[in-house]
Amino acid sequence: MKVYTFQLPKFVSSITRTCINIFKKDKKVKKSD
Repeated sequence: MKVYTFQLPKFVSSITRTCINIFKKDKKVKKSD
């Protein structure tokens, strides 16, 4: 249970970071266009 509680925030953080990167890339592409 302790390991799960520790890994969950790491997993969510990774997804959030990926989403932010995709959003930034999309924004850059739209701005360039």
